[in-house]
Amino acid sequence: MMGLYFLYSLAVSAVLLCTTPAGGYVYQMIYDCEYGDNITDVVFFVKNIFNQKLNNIYDSRVGKYVGFGEYGMKNADHYNNQAWKMALRKTQVETLCRYNARLFRRSTLDRKVPPIVRVHQTKLANYGERSMLECSVVGFFPQEVRVSWLRDGVEVPTDVSSTDVLPNEDWSFQLHSYLELIPKRGERVSCRVDHSSLKESLEVAWDTFALDAKHVKMTAGIIFFFIGLTAAAGGAVYHWWKQRCMWTSGFDFSPVGRQG
Repeated sequence: MMGLYFLYSLAVSAVLLCTTPAGGYVYQMIYDCEYGDNITDVVFFVKNIFNQKLNNIYDSRVGKYVGFGEYGMKNADHYNNQAWKMALRKTQVETLCRYNARLFRRSTLDRKVPPIVRVHQTKLANYGERSMLECSVVGFFPQEVRVSWLRDGVEVPTDVSSTDVLPNEDWSFQLHSYLELIPKRGERVSCRVDHSSLKESLEVAWDTFALDAKHVKMTAGIIFFFIGLTAAAGGAVYHWWKQRCMWTSGFDFSPVGRQG
């Protein structure tokens, strides 16, 4: 009946060691909360164990102690006649079991932390060269997540790999997915993440600014080179024209008169 055992098992709450006979006695009191799959159904047990044998047990389903063996039944009757102890056990169902169940639910079942997603090239490559993109999905909770790649809105079925879902120190998780591709100019490549903390899929596109900027710089360099080359050629032509004009102006082509 109890599908989920969790959270509160206080072992060896009280241990009494006696000196006689040789070897002594060991007494253990264990508080035990056992829960159903939905964590709303709870059964509270208090187990009294003497020398590794169950002597008696409090069961919240019947609201009293049940003994095993002659001494166990005597002890159970004694505990059941203690009104303060019976009231305490009923209170502990709420203060121990249900209280910790609420903490567990808030920190696990009801906890939703959206992922942080970043897409980048693992190594800079130009358009037309084989490259690899990494989609880092970090800081999410719970663990279940789905990551896929899109090229111009179409899911990529091949050349995709990923790590396992890895735990972080803060009870969140991370995953890294990889896509091998040959980048094309103007193509939109994005990483899509589906997680229970998100109302809809989160899609983050690869920012090609660094790759485009490299080509812009190259193009600008070529343009400025031709501008400089044109300016140099224009200067050379102007200098040649000016020198030619000065050379022609040094000759007098006027007719020479005859002498009588």
